Amino acid sequence: MKRLALLALLALALIVVACSAPAEPTKAPAASAATSAPAAKPTDAPAAKVEIEYWQYFFESKKNLVDELIVEFQKQNPNITVVHTTFPYEQYTDKVAASVPAGRGPDVVNLYYGWLPLYINSGYLAPLPDKDFPIAQLEKDFIPMIQIAKVDGKYYSLPTAVRNLAIFYNKDLYTKAGLDATKPPKTFDELASAAQKMTKVEGGKMTVAGWRVDLSNQDHNLFREILVRAYGGVPQSDDHKKIQWNATPGGYDAWQFLIDLTAKQKVSEPTLGQDGPTAWLAQQAGMMVSGSFYLGTAKSKATFNWGVFPMPAGPKASANFGSFWTHGITTKAAKDPAKLAASVKFLQFLTSAETMKKWTPAIGELPARAEVLKDPVFANDPLLAPFLQTLPVSYASYFVDEAADRTALIDAYNAVILKNADPKKSLDDATKTVQKLFDDYWASKK
Repeated sequence: MKRLALLALLALALIVVACSAPAEPTKAPAASAATSAPAAKPTDAPAAKVEIEYWQYFFESKKNLVDELIVEFQKQNPNITVVHTTFPYEQYTDKVAASVPAGRGPDVVNLYYGWLPLYINSGYLAPLPDKDFPIAQLEKDFIPMIQIAKVDGKYYSLPTAVRNLAIFYNKDLYTKAGLDATKPPKTFDELASAAQKMTKVEGGKMTVAGWRVDLSNQDHNLFREILVRAYGGVPQSDDHKKIQWNATPGGYDAWQFLIDLTAKQKVSEPTLGQDGPTAWLAQQAGMMVSGSFYLGTAKSKATFNWGVFPMPAGPKASANFGSFWTHGITTKAAKDPAKLAASVKFLQFLTSAETMKKWTPAIGELPARAEVLKDPVFANDPLLAPFLQTLPVSYASYFVDEAADRTALIDAYNAVILKNADPKKSLDDATKTVQKLFDDYWASKK
């Protein structure tokens, strides 16, 4: 528990990215029969007044939008009051861990999809009632990425929106390097070449990185789901039990490409800027990988001419990493028929097409329903289009401990760049570390 709590602290730098794992939750009491989905008609709205709590970590744009949505929901459902509670990100999972087993806290909770195995195993989440969320209908209406939230044949959560990655680039620096800003790279080889031209070294010190490699932000996802596939590998087995980063020559090639950006092509410097996004905003980095969720930050803070282009293709394939924050119903709510009914109504509202159409302009995340993605308002948006183009080849990683998974890759990269370790051995070590996490997790489920 202490180990995972420390790992959760490592995620403080990822508040915007929101890709950390929670502290190991305390086991909740065994769920009562009320947590199982009834087989009757869809859950009716509560006849008497009922109050439910919705929890999410504090992110200003999301808090403000959810406050507005709750007002609308309560007008439609006058018998339901929704109390919206937020916590600083670093406190969030500890608050959930302390409250749910004690029968307090959220009825509907917002969580990162990569936390689902821990939350489910700890007894925090109830499966979504089949009668209110028919599996066949969900898989018809939502994009395939959400299927990573199906555990043991049941859905435990649904997202309002999803995210994937693209390349943010400084058009001013791109043009100064003699490149055509209207024709950004389409392949990773072209990206590396452009990064070399954008890199500046003055007095023996790098002042502008063409690409600021930063595995603590999104470059760990870039390697795991994008580069491994781009070079012909598959990062995990279909049953999510085998880590395959080093199972093919393509996995080693993908790792070497990432290493070479710093070690050979010298387009990145680990000490330049606080991190990738900070360096990019300070015009110390020409390009970086980030998600659609970063569009709002870029719009408000970038003081230069910038743009976004789709994730490049590799020599073997095109791929992208997808992720999402998702809403689940807690076992606390499932034990109270009135709260369960109200929670179902609120979850249906949060994941409706109407809510998604408001969510994307306000937050920058992409709609999770396939029909909404076809809306010309989104498809023709020059900043959203680069993300939408690669959504069909976006993969959500299956995590059992996202922070530890990420840390293993960070440690492997640092071993090569800072300690001159052998790249192949460093990848083998990272694979072995994460494989043990998965082995221990699956063994606990027997």
